Amino acid sequence: MLQVLQCVEVFVELSARRLGGSPLKWLVVAIVAAVKISIRLCLIYKHNRILTGSFGVNDTPKGWVGPRSGIFFKQSHPNSKIAHQIPNKDLILAELCYTLRPIVHLAALGLFKSKSWIPFTLALGLDVFSLKSVQKIENPTDRQTNELSRRKTALLLYLFRSPFYNEITEHRLTPFLNYVSRIPIVGLFTDGITDYLPDWQKIYFYVWGS
Repeated sequence: MLQVLQCVEVFVELSARRLGGSPLKWLVVAIVAAVKISIRLCLIYKHNRILTGSFGVNDTPKGWVGPRSGIFFKQSHPNSKIAHQIPNKDLILAELCYTLRPIVHLAALGLFKSKSWIPFTLALGLDVFSLKSVQKIENPTDRQTNELSRRKTALLLYLFRSPFYNEITEHRLTPFLNYVSRIPIVGLFTDGITDYLPDWQKIYFYVWGS
């Protein structure tokens, strides 16, 4: 379900903006974000899942839970079992911060508007806190490792998120792109980036999607 939403969320946002303008766009963005949050909360509390990314419950390792220790033994082979801790409270709190970040950011945007640094700072703080905490997970699955790498890389998007982009990145990136555009062939790519960036910035799920 998460994978489906992530595949269609940009299309849904653009369609809503075309049909009803900015008010309908933000309503649809909030609804999609709320649905994704609900799914992730279900994964956290019902299936003890963290670092889920866009994957569903089928990614949960097969195995059994020790009745006394409460430890989940992941069965990687019919004749072998590997201990895998159920997420503790700190890891669950970290995943909650990551999960709730979109709705916290949207609420802050509604209160303080996009030019304010408060929504940006709140979102960045939640992402950094979550990332530092979930790195403590023991025996992560391959998908959890990939999701952790994806979240680290996604922090680079903050360079293109308002108001950081408008006040800092843009003033450094635009002159650089204009300079390298003089280079043959390279200019074809940089001109495309220069033309595309303003439109890309207007699409919430491109810039702030998770």
